[in-house]
Amino acid sequence: MSDGAPHPTTTTPDPRRRSLVAGAALLAGLAPLQALRAAEPLEPDEEALFMNGTARPTADGRLEVDIHAWIFEREHRWGLDSALARYLGLSLRKLSPAARLRFSQRTALFHAESEEDKVIDVVFDGSPTRITMPASGKDGRSNLRIVIDAPRDTREWVRYHGVTGPGELLHRFRGEALVVPEEGVSVISDIDDTIKRTQVRDRREMLLNTFARRFEAAPRMADWYRALAQAPGARFHYLSSSPIQLYPALSDFIRSAGFPAGSMHLRESTTWRTLIPGEEDSRAHKLGTIERLLAEFPQRRFVLVGDSGEADPEIYAQVFRAHQARIDSIVIRDVTGEGRTSERYRATFDGIEPVRWHLVMPDTTAWPVQAPN
Repeated sequence: MSDGAPHPTTTTPDPRRRSLVAGAALLAGLAPLQALRAAEPLEPDEEALFMNGTARPTADGRLEVDIHAWIFEREHRWGLDSALARYLGLSLRKLSPAARLRFSQRTALFHAESEEDKVIDVVFDGSPTRITMPASGKDGRSNLRIVIDAPRDTREWVRYHGVTGPGELLHRFRGEALVVPEEGVSVISDIDDTIKRTQVRDRREMLLNTFARRFEAAPRMADWYRALAQAPGARFHYLSSSPIQLYPALSDFIRSAGFPAGSMHLRESTTWRTLIPGEEDSRAHKLGTIERLLAEFPQRRFVLVGDSGEADPEIYAQVFRAHQARIDSIVIRDVTGEGRTSERYRATFDGIEPVRWHLVMPDTTAWPVQAPN
């Protein structure tokens, strides 16, 4: 992990230097292959995708910032879209031209190859601070938590860009972190079938809605979220088991549909065959993220919003029982028609006060949670 001090720009080592490094590693008892894989800056055809993270004010007036990057190289081989469509059980020939274009755009990063042992520098807007991210792992991921002096005009967001390449102008990749105050309410919201119509329970419809159709916002949810956003110190954290390859499309949807901007917490980069996570993988991802947010912001209160199509009720009830004083409300958008008196909800929320959990039914016109003052 970086100590926060500026680092010189990394240059590609020449073969003689590689040999010297390998020899020194052998003397030190290290594997020669490990030494040969010295971290390098990005090549011109490699990219970095930064996901919206979080930042915390520190007691001395600085900011602790989380930076999450995925480094990859796009594949441009003919036939990749057709191969992925066949695997997903979709026929590109039956899609309209507009739908085929969406499919190509939304699946593009599923053809990308994660790049290992790559480094990229990060420069914060409005600040001279420059740091070098840790070398990427086999999954292309590079994560860093660092304390910096607060850049000028920082209110809700810390913005930065990744810099690499000749002249440092060829590669600039934008990123930002949501500044979360010490106190206030945080809304942790699922995405699919909570704020976006996906139909997760129908595999074919889910795939079409994810890759070929325009994203459609769930009725009234954006209005309700904007009302919640008016509360002092309110922040939003979007949590989904969708893989990070869908991050650009989901970010565009949240913005264009009028939802409040927030941090994004998606599943790791994945392959075609792990596009749809198993129930336990999804549950572990959501529970881990919620527990981490609760731990990182110990004085904030939380509202958990999800839907009934998957295990959100059960996951949120588990979190509530472990952190009753921290969870203001649980809100479940009903997409299964089970109703509040169903056996599922009676068992899931057994022992939890009825006023602490709510269902949003299809014909609901009023949001069940009062926005804090």
